[in-house]
Amino acid sequence: MDVMVRWPLYLFSAAEPVLVLLAANSRAGAWELAASLLAVSALHAVACVALLRAGLAAHLGGPRPPARLVAVAAGGAVAVVAVGAAVPGFTADPGDGVPVSLTMALIAGGALTGAVAPLLRTPALLGCVLLGAVAAGGLVAIVWAGASEPDEAPGTAAVQAGAFYGYTILLVAISYRVSTWMLGVVWEIDRSRAAHASLAVAEERLRFARDLHDVLGHNLSLMAVQSELAARLATRGDAAAVERMLEVRQVAHDSLREMRAVVDGYRRADLGAELAGARSLLRSAGVACRVIGEVGRDGGDGALPASAQATLGWVVREATTNVIHHSEATTCTIDLDVRDLDVRGGPGRARTAVLRITNDGLPPVGAATTRRDGSATVPGAGSGLAGLEERLAGLGGVLTVTRKPGGCFVLEARLPIDAAEGTAPVGTPPPVPPVPPAPPAPAAAGVPEAGS
Repeated sequence: MDVMVRWPLYLFSAAEPVLVLLAANSRAGAWELAASLLAVSALHAVACVALLRAGLAAHLGGPRPPARLVAVAAGGAVAVVAVGAAVPGFTADPGDGVPVSLTMALIAGGALTGAVAPLLRTPALLGCVLLGAVAAGGLVAIVWAGASEPDEAPGTAAVQAGAFYGYTILLVAISYRVSTWMLGVVWEIDRSRAAHASLAVAEERLRFARDLHDVLGHNLSLMAVQSELAARLATRGDAAAVERMLEVRQVAHDSLREMRAVVDGYRRADLGAELAGARSLLRSAGVACRVIGEVGRDGGDGALPASAQATLGWVVREATTNVIHHSEATTCTIDLDVRDLDVRGGPGRARTAVLRITNDGLPPVGAATTRRDGSATVPGAGSGLAGLEERLAGLGGVLTVTRKPGGCFVLEARLPIDAAEGTAPVGTPPPVPPVPPAPPAPAAAGVPEAGS
């Protein structure tokens, strides 16, 4: 979008030499001055494009262009009109059509006004247009005064020329100013998308930290109290210190189990939650997201085992991250379906969950590389997709990526449901062995109980 706004302005400003030659072509003998006109107008066009580029950068928060660049562009406009004065018929009444003098003023003044449009406030820009209209009217008045048999009085011709110049250049200034505003909006949208993505990551980190604090804070405090109590009992030679340490061990095992449950819930959310989260995150980042085959729909993932849902949830999470960080996507489609497909590396067919994620905005590929299965790699296809491929392979599934014309990227995960049934969900921690009960021990006299 940035390129679509910038480059029409650059191309219009850079077209000045062509327009000057076309204006001079209307006079006989003008091509003798073609080289001079082309050189001066080309230099002025370069100065105007450079000033326009610096002005757009200043509008977006960058430094303002140096004053000498503005002076060069303004001097170039005067030089174009001065060289154009040598064109045959420049100082004569053309009899019909627009005078060559006014045409040269329009071309040079339009390029200069467009170049300074991003830099000037509205009153200053209107003043610049008015000043150019006065100068164009004066120039035409001089031309008419030197004509042998003018059709109109010089004053009338000057007013008409000034009005024509002001109307035309005002339209040019409005066009440049609107395009500059649109460019600022595009940049603000990009900044908002980046801020939304950063806030989403920060919010998830805070949630995870809060869960860990809630789970481990109490248990760690209890372990500290019990350990201190056991140390005091041990210094007295009290046998109750063994009981206290066994309690510390039990609390440690409970803490480990609860922490694994928190991490498992963080890393292995159910597929329905991952689909809803991906849709919300992509939409907040400015990507239109459509989910087909959500949880609970016929033919969707309602009958998927927990291990398959966990693995496909990983695929959704990694693909969503890649869409935001490794593409300039505007649309994304997540399609979940269950089909009867051939078993990979074996006979027969099996019910297979197929998750396909398609997005646009894929950047161009640099050097061509090849994956293990012979397909081309894509930007962002690093350790994340490699890890997903290993997880799917462990359950008999397969992960494929495809680049399509027009910057379209397709990630497809296929997972046999029958092979996944009966297996433990991905990321499930191993069971903690039960802790044998501690032998009863008499409490030492004068020693407070834990928590007292």
